[in-house]
Amino acid sequence: MKHPPFFNHFHTPQMSSSAYPRRKHLTIIEKNGRTYFKVQFNKTKIGLKVNKTFSKYEDAIELIQACENKYGAVTVKGLVDTESEQFKALEQFMLDPPIDTYLSKYIDRYIDPKYAHLDGRKPEDKYKLRQKQSTLGMLDICLNTEINHEVDSQFKVSKAHWNDTVRTTIGMLRPSELKTSDINSLIIVLKAKGMKPISISTYLSRASVFWKKLPSFNSDLENLPNPWLMYDKDILTNGNKIFRKKPFRFNYDILKRLAKAIKGKNIRPVVHLMYKLGLRRQEAVLLTKEQIFEKPTPHIYIQSKNTERIVYLNDRQYRFIKSLMRKDSDRLFDYEVLGFDGSYSKAMESANLNIKQHDYRKDYISRMIEQVGISNSILLSQLLGHSTPRAIERMRNTFPERKAQFSDQSEVLKQIGHRNSRITAEHYYSMK
Repeated sequence: MKHPPFFNHFHTPQMSSSAYPRRKHLTIIEKNGRTYFKVQFNKTKIGLKVNKTFSKYEDAIELIQACENKYGAVTVKGLVDTESEQFKALEQFMLDPPIDTYLSKYIDRYIDPKYAHLDGRKPEDKYKLRQKQSTLGMLDICLNTEINHEVDSQFKVSKAHWNDTVRTTIGMLRPSELKTSDINSLIIVLKAKGMKPISISTYLSRASVFWKKLPSFNSDLENLPNPWLMYDKDILTNGNKIFRKKPFRFNYDILKRLAKAIKGKNIRPVVHLMYKLGLRRQEAVLLTKEQIFEKPTPHIYIQSKNTERIVYLNDRQYRFIKSLMRKDSDRLFDYEVLGFDGSYSKAMESANLNIKQHDYRKDYISRMIEQVGISNSILLSQLLGHSTPRAIERMRNTFPERKAQFSDQSEVLKQIGHRNSRITAEHYYSMK
């Protein structure tokens, strides 16, 4: 079919293969109306082997001329070798990508969707988004901190005498290359930067959660060991236990000074909720009317991180919280979490008090354990909002087992807010 003259203006006719001069080492290929130029060259003396196809005749001739020249052939060999290495590296990346690649997939599949519904303009959502950034920050430090990675040595020497190492990051390694020694090296680096063992342990736990998801991206990694759980604990703690817990209780003098320091200040009711009810800072600051219930028994519904719990209130506590409710606002306080931090720090500094915000919850936990008994770890973990009883059970040596102050569940429930024992099993066991 002939095109109209208008189309002929844009049409560039293809030259037939006979229009190009024949050259040794050159094969002209016509395919689908296009012409290609294949160069094949083999100089065994210098190890040069070329097999490349071009769309332009001039490029093919330029390569042939370079190969025929004594010095040009050496240059071409270097370029071919480099290209071959680059191809192998690309092939290796596609078959067995580095850990960084899996982290990107992990964030896309598990982290981002978890927080996608949140609105950064809302104070309660803003705090949860900070949790997201905290998790991403931990993973970033674990994977992008430079460590000494052991590699196979070219010398036949026992590793007891010599370890050949290279400076790299865990993120640059392939999953199959990560060893327990790399995690040990990471711990040493983080400790040298002043990070506390308990914080390092938290970072490694976050990385372990990510590591367990690798098989969901690559089934070949199904049986891959988890070095994040196999590190040398003594390197982390210097042989000491991380959880050296002791009962935390405010003495009378401290409480007296605290009461004076917060008297008449806006932070007072928030501190009251943290101390009397064991609420975490963000739980108290971001408390809303929707979380507070009068029936069947006065209580606060708390959902924090991945856990939820019910905080029961006695009459006095319920009246206090009710006095904080405002008609024009769903929230009890105008503070944002960071804003409260600033006001609290100023109040403590002016009173020369060194009371951390979490100390109130620690005191509350100590009081609760003394009243309920350490053996009731499951009950305590539910009441305190722990995801597992292990956090309570670690303190068995700290709180020697003795007869609890309460003999049955009804007395326990009364202590934590019930006026009577009408709470049904359905209500009590609704706590997850």
